[in-house]
Order: sequence, then structure tokens, then C-alpha cells
Amino acid sequence: MHRSLLVRQVGPAALGYFGLIAATILLDFALHKAGLLWIGSYLGPLGTALIALSFLYSLRKRKKISFGAPKKLLELHETLAWVGSLLILVHAGIHLNAIIPWLAIVAMLVVVASGFTGSILVKQATETLKAKQASGGEDNTTLDAMTLDLMKKWRVVHMPINAVFVSLFAIHLVTVVLFWHW
Repeated sequence: MHRSLLVRQVGPAALGYFGLIAATILLDFALHKAGLLWIGSYLGPLGTALIALSFLYSLRKRKKISFGAPKKLLELHETLAWVGSLLILVHAGIHLNAIIPWLAIVAMLVVVASGFTGSILVKQATETLKAKQASGGEDNTTLDAMTLDLMKKWRVVHMPINAVFVSLFAIHLVTVVLFWHW
């Protein structure tokens, strides 16, 4: 792998992913130390809402909504998904007592890793085209084709993993509602 790709793209993505884990540990530790463990109960629904809101980008890409610039919605998607994942991880803490929540957390972490991978692919395709354009090569149509091809291949993995996560979350939600001691 080319060093500049590693430094410019893989490094920040890894930092974002492992930063999520570190932020989770620190926030969970702080809540425990402050005796505010109960706040974690509310972070799951809030994190879920942020992740759901992040899907505005997907709706825009599929032309289900017409507002918002795709690039800005992608940035919003990345930010909301990261913060939402952080809140859900703190909500889960180390107190997972059933298999479905554990599986949902694992699926969510895989989706986040896949999201960082998609971000690297888009940035790499953009950089490759810019280099070709600078050398008198190709136009924006080529970028669109390269990006579309890469993203189609990436979505073959990202979307099913996301569906697994959403399904496990739904099962978790149903079981919480059914078995919660009201």
C-alpha cells in the first residue's frame, strides 16, 4: 500500500474508529465515577435517533428527498453515525446481559468500520481522478464512473451488514418493550 494513502486516508480512518472505542471507554468511566450511570439508559435511544437521522444521506442519494447537498449530507451522515454509535456503545457499556444486544453491538462496530472503508474508497477515487486530470487525462465523467463502480462493490458488503445491525436492533427493541418491568 502506498505510504501517502496510508498517511492521508487509512490513518485518519483508523484514528476515527479507535477514537470511537477510546471515547466510549472514557465517557463510560466518567459516568461511573460521577455516579451518573443511569444516564446511559437514555443514551441508547438518543444514539439511535442520531443514526436514524444520518440516513438522510441515503435518502438523498436514492432521490427519496430532494433537499440538502449530497456532500454536506455525507459529512452529516458520518458525524451523526459516529456520535450515535458512541452513545449506543456507552448505553451498552459492559452491561450486556443477552446475546442479541452483544450481536447488535458487534454488527454496529462492523458497520462503522465499513463506513470508514467507504470513506477511504471515495477519497482514493477522487484523488486518482484529480491526478489523471492534472496530467491532461480524464474528465468528471470518469470520476463519476470510478466512484460509482467502487461504491457499488463496497455497498455489496456495507448494506447487508447494516441490515443485520438494524434487524438485531429491532429485535432488541421488541424484547425490551416486551420484557421491561413497567
